[in-house]
Amino acid sequence: MKKYITIGAVAFLTLFGCTDDFEEINTNPNEPEVVSSDLLLSTVISTLATTAADASGWDRGNIVAQLTAKINFTGFDRYSWGSESGLWNTYYGILPEINIILENARAEESRNTSYEGIALTLRAYVFANLTDNYGDVPFSEAIRGIEGNFTPAYDTQEDIYEGILTDLSTAEAQLALGQPILGGDVLYGGDIEKWRKFANSLRLRYLMRASNRLEGGFVSIEMASILDSGIFIATNEDNGAMVYPASTQIDSWPISTGRIGGFDEHRMSETSEATLKQFNDGRLEAWFQPTDNPEDDPTLFVGLPNGLSEDAASTFNGGASNVSRLNQAFFYDSPNSVKAAIIQAAEVHFIFAEAFQRGLLSGGEAEVFYNEGVRLSFEYWGVDQDVPSYLTQPGVAYDGELETIITQKWLASFLVGLEGWYDFRRTGFPSAIVPGLNNTNADRVPVRFLYPDSEQTLNGDNYQAAVSRFGGDDINTKGWWEN
Repeated sequence: MKKYITIGAVAFLTLFGCTDDFEEINTNPNEPEVVSSDLLLSTVISTLATTAADASGWDRGNIVAQLTAKINFTGFDRYSWGSESGLWNTYYGILPEINIILENARAEESRNTSYEGIALTLRAYVFANLTDNYGDVPFSEAIRGIEGNFTPAYDTQEDIYEGILTDLSTAEAQLALGQPILGGDVLYGGDIEKWRKFANSLRLRYLMRASNRLEGGFVSIEMASILDSGIFIATNEDNGAMVYPASTQIDSWPISTGRIGGFDEHRMSETSEATLKQFNDGRLEAWFQPTDNPEDDPTLFVGLPNGLSEDAASTFNGGASNVSRLNQAFFYDSPNSVKAAIIQAAEVHFIFAEAFQRGLLSGGEAEVFYNEGVRLSFEYWGVDQDVPSYLTQPGVAYDGELETIITQKWLASFLVGLEGWYDFRRTGFPSAIVPGLNNTNADRVPVRFLYPDSEQTLNGDNYQAAVSRFGGDDINTKGWWEN
């Protein structure tokens, strides 16, 4: 018994007698409590870029903007939209990591103005997607669970846009201070000037989106300031587009790692077929391939009408083999051909073209920016198009009409999130977008997603307050910036 007491006493003294280095001894160096910004940043960028190209662009954006159509599982194409939790969860799920980067960048011991600017830019982009998809959403009280707030209030879309534009302005100013980006930048490889252009280009996007509601003088001053500075995405080398390394399935273009049946569900739409053929547009062959019956006509491209029922879609034109698939060599067989684009130079030029056309910017440069936007889109997709000849065609040649600009912007939005849908909601163009024959929404194109069902059960009071304020949780309830 004495022996056991002695052993116990020694053990007690060993564990608790010397406590000066207790915390250090019991800290696992392989499991740090604070994750560095560079490690988080790569995850945030890859998540947001892939969401733009895949979950938003491929699965939803191209479909609702009628750049492509569904031949199987046609519910989304018919506007049979239920609760949309996928995008909601992705965006709110990545916000805590962005917030950690922001807090690290602002902390005295790890101050870094460039990481602060990047975090503010990405946060603004996330909230813009959330509010453009759903309307009023938690913003000022979002991600405050650590403070015990698990039922955040919903902010109005107008207030959210004010915050977005403020964040992007602050972001560019912080990036301009030039503090080095120390790692994790899988978008621009640490190039601060390109991040400044990215922040300003997003600011142009959101200024234009809200231009029908914001005070005109403010929009004009902000846009003119960015244009005069020259700090915006002007070339495809500056695009906010992530390249997939494709060293493993994890860092490859996601569609290339899925089943061929899932890839084949997406086909060329009748809407894009008509436009691309009318304009003798080389993007037709870049994006799509002829039907599977080359003995009939090896150059035959056939589009599928949007919004057909399952039976009507699967039997259209005699069956799936007689409808053009997307370019399999590019979009499926290659794991690194597709870039995950958040914003491109073509879009920025079309924004400036519209700004001049509408008088938001003074001068006669609308045609110059429009023509360059068209050229940049062909360049981005590697299409060898005779652009000067293309630009002389009726329907393409700049004629001072907004629909001409938006139609080319719509084509350039292929696989860029939901941008084509947002512009259609804002302008009504292209007018060729009409609800399909078997749509389930009373011949209306939806203008928002439904809140996740979980919001009704977990945040019911704030959900009800928001729904009452803006007119109902309905896919046809317009947002603040829409016509």
